[in-house]
Amino acid sequence: MNKLSLILLGLVLMFGLVSADNVLSNVTGIDIPTNIIAGSPFEASFSFDYAFNGENTDDSPLIIKLNIISEENETYPVMKGDFQITGRVEKSWFFNTLTKTVEFNCSEEYNQTIEHPLDAQNVTAPDGTFYCYNVEGDLDLNEHDNIYLDIISHQALYPGEYNFSAELFYLTDERAPFVNITNKDMFKQYYREVDNIIVSATIEDGSEISVQWGNVFLGYENLTIPYTYDDEDVYYFSRNTPVDIMEGNYPLYVFAEDIYNNTGSDNTVLKIDRTAPDITLNQSIGIVGDVLPVFVNIVDEKSGVDNSSVEYRLREMFGFSPCPESGVGTFTCYNSGWVTLPNIEVDLFGDEINTSELNGDFWLEVRASDILGNSGEL
Repeated sequence: MNKLSLILLGLVLMFGLVSADNVLSNVTGIDIPTNIIAGSPFEASFSFDYAFNGENTDDSPLIIKLNIISEENETYPVMKGDFQITGRVEKSWFFNTLTKTVEFNCSEEYNQTIEHPLDAQNVTAPDGTFYCYNVEGDLDLNEHDNIYLDIISHQALYPGEYNFSAELFYLTDERAPFVNITNKDMFKQYYREVDNIIVSATIEDGSEISVQWGNVFLGYENLTIPYTYDDEDVYYFSRNTPVDIMEGNYPLYVFAEDIYNNTGSDNTVLKIDRTAPDITLNQSIGIVGDVLPVFVNIVDEKSGVDNSSVEYRLREMFGFSPCPESGVGTFTCYNSGWVTLPNIEVDLFGDEINTSELNGDFWLEVRASDILGNSGEL
């Protein structure tokens, strides 16, 4: 059987926190047996001493990162499957009167998502790299805790020297906050200028949310909808639309960023309607006997017609002008004032007006508004 000589080496001890690599300190107290036979299990042990090398940010979860390098790296590099590694942490307090064993597995999968108390972190393990953690995603290591690795090498492993190194690795949150706009139904309707917009959203994340805000992308400018307050885990954003906002459909987003600069979002559409209803005569106006039929089609494709707003007015002509509100000098001309025009069916509004007491020429006006208050007149 092939002989396998393994040498477990720690990296040069670093001082201070290496935040880019999430490393707190390196291994100390390496212990590994000699004359190991390929394919047979063996145990290695070590501990970490990071009391003077910084602390994991916000007590973020701790795992172990292992690296194995072959001395014959170019000819016989370490490949996936060359080693299988599990382990345990032996913790003790009060002069070994209290003890606890924390077991863990080591994964060499190339792409890993480690679920942990903060949320999740994505890591990449090239050949020869293992990440060691338990189901909680946190080994809860203290300095000088004894760590034991149970290692099995592949039976066909090249019989050379291999360098082992270990790092204490802390996890951060790399998952974006989950944002969900909860009142999207409110944005099935249309808005107009100077309307108040209220957006409500839930924001979930394993770590702390640092900032949240809303944006409407108008194309010609970005409209911020500021965070207003939160209540029972629902966040509210509100503002009035600008007086000069243009008609159109605009993407509306709610963003949230956590303390690790992960940004999540959800979106809906802000629909702006500034067009008045379209009013057209349904038939020619003509008096039949004493009856004046007034029928109009009123259509509003966006917000919809406010049926209660549809009205007509008859004003007696005074020369080439219709009778003003207050009459003309001492002459009192006829002005019906605005009278409701009933809705007959779908887009048709109309009535038959009794003109038996009227003589002369008259000016007919019809007006209508959509449900937002955009008004048009015929």
